[in-house]
Amino acid sequence: MEHAAFVHNEEQYIVHNPKEVTQILNDLVKHKSMIKVSFNHGADVYLTSIFNRRLLASNHVVFIKEDGVKIKWTSTHVAGVDLKDGKAIKISLPKDMVRLQRRDFYRFATPVANPVICRIPVPDVLNPEEEAILELTLVDVSLGGIGALVTAPLNPALVIGQALSGCKIGFPDVGETNLSLMVKNITEIHIQDAVTKYRVGFQYVEPSRGNEGLINRYVYILERQAIALAHGAA
Repeated sequence: MEHAAFVHNEEQYIVHNPKEVTQILNDLVKHKSMIKVSFNHGADVYLTSIFNRRLLASNHVVFIKEDGVKIKWTSTHVAGVDLKDGKAIKISLPKDMVRLQRRDFYRFATPVANPVICRIPVPDVLNPEEEAILELTLVDVSLGGIGALVTAPLNPALVIGQALSGCKIGFPDVGETNLSLMVKNITEIHIQDAVTKYRVGFQYVEPSRGNEGLINRYVYILERQAIALAHGAA
C-alpha cells in the first residue's frame, strides 16, 4: 500500500480503513468517474483517459476526482497494462486518501425506516436545576452539521447561537458520537395537518478526530445509497 501526502486542511478528511479505500475506488470505477492526474511537480496534468509515457516514468502521481465529492490520493508506482478494452493504469492500493465535500456541505436525507436519533442534555423545563434529555429525530446529515424536525413548542434550549455539549448522535451501523452542537438556524415548516413544526439546523462544534470519522463514514453511506437510488430510478 502507498501513503499519500496531504495539505494541512485535508487531514481531517483522510480515509485510512483499507475496506473504505477499496470501496471508494470501486465506486469510482462503477460510475466511470473522470479522474485527473498531476505529476512532474504539477507541470503535467491530464485526464486518466490519456495514456502518457511521462506519467509512467513519474514516481509521484496525484489522482483527483473534483466533481461533487472530492477524492484524492497519491501513488508512487504507476504501470501501464493492456486490457481487452484498451490500455489502463495499474497502481498499488493507496494506504489512505482524502474524501472531501465542498464547504457548502451537501445534506443527505436520513432514512425513515432506520432513523438517526440525537440526544441532547438540556435543563429540565419544570426544574431547571435538573437535567433532561431532548431526543430529536434527524431529517438530514452533512459533514458540517445536522437537521432535525421538531414539533412546537420548541424547547427553550433551542435558541440560535446556543451551544449544547454532550450531544449523542447514534449513526446506524457506524457508532455514536459525543460532541457539541450549536443551533445555527430555525425554520418554521407549514404542514397540511396544521401542526406547527420547525426544522432546526445544528453545526458541529470542533468535533474530535474520532467523531469526524464517524460522521464521515455515515455521510458516505448515505451518499452511496443516494447514488444507487438515482441510478435505479434512471
